Amino acid sequence: HSRASRVAPPRRKELRSSCRNSAAMASSTYGEHTVCAASGGQTSGDVHVVTAVEDAGVEIVLGSGSFTRKAILTEMGFTYQVVVAGIDEKAIRCDDPAQLVTELALAKADAIVARMKAGDGVRDTACDDSEYGDSTAMKASKNTLLITCDQVVVYDGVVREKPLDENEARVFIKSYGEKPVSTVGAYAVTDLGTGAVFCATDTSVIKFSPIPDGLIDELIHQGTCLECAGGLMVEHPAMAPLIVSMDGTMDGLMGLCKKTLAGLLMQALETRNRGKGE
Repeated sequence: HSRASRVAPPRRKELRSSCRNSAAMASSTYGEHTVCAASGGQTSGDVHVVTAVEDAGVEIVLGSGSFTRKAILTEMGFTYQVVVAGIDEKAIRCDDPAQLVTELALAKADAIVARMKAGDGVRDTACDDSEYGDSTAMKASKNTLLITCDQVVVYDGVVREKPLDENEARVFIKSYGEKPVSTVGAYAVTDLGTGAVFCATDTSVIKFSPIPDGLIDELIHQGTCLECAGGLMVEHPAMAPLIVSMDGTMDGLMGLCKKTLAGLLMQALETRNRGKGE
């Protein structure tokens, strides 16, 4: 079943120092609190775009079930719903990483828009402590901006997606202590009212010192790395001491660059406003 409640933001125009830190999260080594700690918490820029979206009376739908993306979007302060595309990502292939993730983000948007228009959008929530409830259909609204994303890891010139199994995850993670690794992400914001689509990509590079086998065992045992592009988990607190250098942003490395997304959302809102004035 999917979760059926909405994700509520912090009080309007109020900065949060970090995401919610429940007792369960506080006692764990990895969770929403570690994602928020890695990305730096809510910023004034986050508050600005959230306020603009609220003032426009626009709803946000996140077309991703990614734990880190949901945590980052919650950290920004948005109320949103989650609808997962469920497409066959392997059916879309491209040699250029930026083009690949862009095509995947757009394909996810197309699939979700079709489902929502048919009233078959399954709702989910992010960063919520409630129990799982019954799935509910969510119809498309003209006052909705849909966010879809995709990300790949590029190591030594080779594109890496989610590990096929634990053995591949082990090889991937071990290699990140040998050479720098980059992430290439794409974001698409689709205005369900106008059909306009706004896209952008970002690239970040990170270098680690050698990663101990014991830490690799821990990451694989926790299992989350199997759901991450390239098995790369820069937000895990045990990885932080191993970071040697970084070119880009931590939230971009985690799959949702807040600055890039904010720019696309503001572009979508400005385009809407121009359309109303014509």
